[in-house]
Amino acid sequence: MTAARDPEALAALCARALTDPPTADEIARALLADPAVSVLGDPAVGVVATACSGTIGSIRLLAVDPAHRRRGIGRALLEEAEAALRASGATGFRVGGDAPRYLWPGVDVTDLGLLALLEAAGYARGEAALNLEVPLDAIPPVPVEPSAPVSVDEVAAWCRTHWPHWEVEFVAAAERSGLTAARDDAGIAALCARDVLRDGWIGPVASRPDLVGRGAGRAPLLHALHALRAAGRDRAEIAWAGPLRPYLAVGARPGRTFVVLRKGG
Repeated sequence: MTAARDPEALAALCARALTDPPTADEIARALLADPAVSVLGDPAVGVVATACSGTIGSIRLLAVDPAHRRRGIGRALLEEAEAALRASGATGFRVGGDAPRYLWPGVDVTDLGLLALLEAAGYARGEAALNLEVPLDAIPPVPVEPSAPVSVDEVAAWCRTHWPHWEVEFVAAAERSGLTAARDDAGIAALCARDVLRDGWIGPVASRPDLVGRGAGRAPLLHALHALRAAGRDRAEIAWAGPLRPYLAVGARPGRTFVVLRKGG
């Protein structure tokens, strides 16, 4: 393993450089587990992580050690990343919005330094992604019905039928014992994942299409929240929240806002 792909070295850089640094384990499972990801640079100074999907190149991590800033390193890493992505067939680039493996759904709107760097490099701000926060000291009671047992194969098949873009995350949650589920006579009714990409994060949450809007996901969501509280957490973060009402019903409040930025393509 090169230093650029060493999760411990990358986590140490992130701890120095970022306000929301991922752990080595989070980097390993949310970033390095994707075989499409390339990491350029030196974790002692700065790195950029990229992945190419068709003609779209994604910038998934850009971090520069504070001791080495204001020397053009961030801009140079970004240019190197774009050149490598072009060589892989990319005609456009984005930062954020590239599920299923991500450390953040976009750039935190409070990270003005990174936003300014990307703006200067020609990136334009696009859609927003919202993370919600759930204080765990006042969540509704755990449902009477326990979380339903599901196998990894059953989860994968359910996702391929109903929600293929969430298969990677739901399967990873099932493999990590981080999945709660509800069943009915037709099989899996709803799933809720926790601790998949980042510890303490909830999501994705999904119901079978015929049950969307009928509250099927409430029990799995509550089971997941109570599991996080039992593990010693005092808050959960709903990652990349979709419909808001199910989360507001369990005490969610505004969390962090991210923006997706794009260039070309």
